[in-house]
Amino acid sequence: MRSQTKKTILALAITAGFGMSSSAFAGSDNSATITQTTNTADSVQGQEAYVEQTGTLSVAVVNQEGDNQSTTVVQEGTSVEAYVNSTGLGNNTEVDQADESHKTNVDVTGNDNETYVAQFDTANITNIDVTGNNNSVDVAQDGSASEAVVELIGDNNTAVINQDGDDNFGVYRVEGNDNDGKVTQAGNNNTAGMVSLDITPNVGNNNDVDVYQEGNGNLGAVKGVAGDDNNFVVSQIGDDNTGFVYGLTGSDNEIEIDQEGDDNTSYLAFTQGDDNYVEIVQIGMSNTIGDTLIAEIEGDDNDINVDQEGDNNGAEFQVFGNDNDVTLDQEGNTNFASFGAYGDNNDFDLRSDGNDGKVTAFATGDDNNIDISQEGDSNDGYADVTGDDNDVDIEQDGNENEALVTVVGMDNTDVEMTQDGDLNLIDLIITGDENTALITQTGDGNWVGSEGNGAFAVTGDNNSLTIAQTGNDNLVMGSQTGMDNTISVTQTGDFNTATVIQN
Repeated sequence: MRSQTKKTILALAITAGFGMSSSAFAGSDNSATITQTTNTADSVQGQEAYVEQTGTLSVAVVNQEGDNQSTTVVQEGTSVEAYVNSTGLGNNTEVDQADESHKTNVDVTGNDNETYVAQFDTANITNIDVTGNNNSVDVAQDGSASEAVVELIGDNNTAVINQDGDDNFGVYRVEGNDNDGKVTQAGNNNTAGMVSLDITPNVGNNNDVDVYQEGNGNLGAVKGVAGDDNNFVVSQIGDDNTGFVYGLTGSDNEIEIDQEGDDNTSYLAFTQGDDNYVEIVQIGMSNTIGDTLIAEIEGDDNDINVDQEGDNNGAEFQVFGNDNDVTLDQEGNTNFASFGAYGDNNDFDLRSDGNDGKVTAFATGDDNNIDISQEGDSNDGYADVTGDDNDVDIEQDGNENEALVTVVGMDNTDVEMTQDGDLNLIDLIITGDENTALITQTGDGNWVGSEGNGAFAVTGDNNSLTIAQTGNDNLVMGSQTGMDNTISVTQTGDFNTATVIQN
């Protein structure tokens, strides 16, 4: 998946092309062409062009039109090429290439632009196309076979690409005003991004992208982007991390992805809406978020925070609607969380501290709140809420506990399940309005459900269910149907069984 993504982004960037190829100067031996033209009829102001070449088959072509422009090209080695075309006032372009097989193409149109390119090792390629005013581009490549493609269209744009290792690929493209970008890669075989070079352009104002990659085989990327005041930060330190955002549409979006270990992945897919905030932090190894692209945001004012610190943790989510707030924290190993919010003003708080845990939460409706907290190993917490103004709280402390709750209705504001111990089970279904359920189990092997391994079902309105079990291997089975009913069961000791059916 990762290699295919890199190839796709590379294909998008390659179509930007280079204005002149080495074949155009085949057989050239230290050729230099300089053309300078002033736009002012009566006063010619000093344009500068400086070309120095050492070695064989070096080519430098400089074309300037305008006033007060300065171009410096220094080439050393064999088979290096530089093309500079600058139109406007007060532009500054400097190209420095050392050793062999480098290539640079710079095309600048506008005023007060600055472009700096330095390539040192073998077979580096740079293509820079700038249109607009007060743009600044800084590209430095030190390793071999590095490639940087920069295209800026608009006003006051800044792009800095710094690549130190081998086979890194820069890529940047913005269109709009006041955009700022930074790409730094130190290892080998990294990609980075903002991209979308040949199809949908990056359009919008005040976009800020910062990609930092230190290890080997990392991707980065953002890709689409349309809207205003977007901020994207991708930082990856280990090896073979991915990142990625894909297409982003909306205003005031802020997405941060930070991965420190190896083989971590993050996807967000399309991501549409306004005022979204997403922060993903993965510190361990082989953590995934939306590995099958099941991570998608659409709506307004969504706030999602996912933190995974151990190894082999997974999370996938979908958020549709407005004003959703989701927080997930997984600190152990091999935990998995899946959640979806479909509606307005939903609130999730999911935590799992341990190993091999599973957390699942879905909410459809308005003003629902789900809070799941797990400490220990191999615990499973599940909540599915449909309706408005429901409140579900699950807390599990121990190992191999399972709590399953499904709520369909309105104003079920007090549904709490607490389990402390090992191998405890709660299976509860509530259908109706204004019901309450408080279940507490302390010990090992306590169960709440119904006969035939089914769920304890509460059906109706304004019902109350209270169950407290202390000890080991206690069992409560039954159901509650109707209105204004109350069930209270308390069991202390071991191997107690209570069956309650209320109509």
